[in-house]
Amino acid sequence: MKKFLIGALLALGTVTAYGETVAVIGAMDKEINLLKSQMKNIKEKKIGRITYYKGKLENKDIVLLKTGVGKVNAAVGADTVIREFGADKIIFTGVAGAINRNLNIADVVISKDLVQHDVDLTAFGAPMGQLSGESKIEFSADPQLIKLAEKSAIKVLGKDKVTIGRIATGDQFIANKEKVQFLGKEFNADAVEMEGGAVAQVAEIYGVPFVVLRALSDKADGSAEMVYSEFVEVAADNSAEIVKEMLKSM
Repeated sequence: MKKFLIGALLALGTVTAYGETVAVIGAMDKEINLLKSQMKNIKEKKIGRITYYKGKLENKDIVLLKTGVGKVNAAVGADTVIREFGADKIIFTGVAGAINRNLNIADVVISKDLVQHDVDLTAFGAPMGQLSGESKIEFSADPQLIKLAEKSAIKVLGKDKVTIGRIATGDQFIANKEKVQFLGKEFNADAVEMEGGAVAQVAEIYGVPFVVLRALSDKADGSAEMVYSEFVEVAADNSAEIVKEMLKSM
C-alpha cells in the first residue's frame, strides 16, 4: 500500500522520487548566490570552468551551478549536470527582459516553451528559429514542473505577477525597441534572455524534464542597460525564492 501511495503521488508530481537529484542552474553569480548561501552539506566539483555544488536545499538533493552567460556555456552546464551528476529534473533560474508589453519589471515568466531567436536557416526554407533536423521551433517545458512553478510563484509574488509564456533565447543582450517588436511579432515571445533555449534543447535530447523561471529585470528596450543594472539583483532573488518554494513542494 505504501509503495502504491508513493507511486500515485509521484504521478501527480507532488513528491520527489527517493534519491532524485534536481539540477538548479543560473548563468550568473547573482542568480545562484541566494540559493548557494542556504545549501547544506555542500560538496564542490569543478569540471572545466564550471563549479558544481552538490548538497541539500529545502531537504532536497540538488546540484547548483553557474554556467556563465550565453548558449554554449548553458549547454555545457546542462549536459554535464545530466551526464556526470544524473540530474533527474532541471530548473533554470534567473532574469530576463520583457517583450510582452503587459509585463512589468519584477514580474516572473514561467516557460511554457522556449525558442532560439538567433537561429536563421530561412535560406533553406525553414522558419526562423528552427534548427536543422528539428520539426518545430519550440522546446516545451515539463507540464508538472510548470504547474509547480506557477503555484510556487503565486505564493511568493502573487497571481498578478506571474505569467506562463514563451521565452526567446539568443546570444544577444536585447536593448532596442525594434528588436523587441520583431521578437514579439515573429515568435510571440513574452521574455528574452541568453541561456534557457540551449538548456531546453539539451534537456529534450536527454529526455530530462525542465522548466525555466525568468524574473524580469528590464523592458529590453532603449533603457534596458540602465534599468537592468538597478533591478537585476531583486529580480534574481525573486526567481531564487520561487525555486526554494518549488523544492519545498517536491
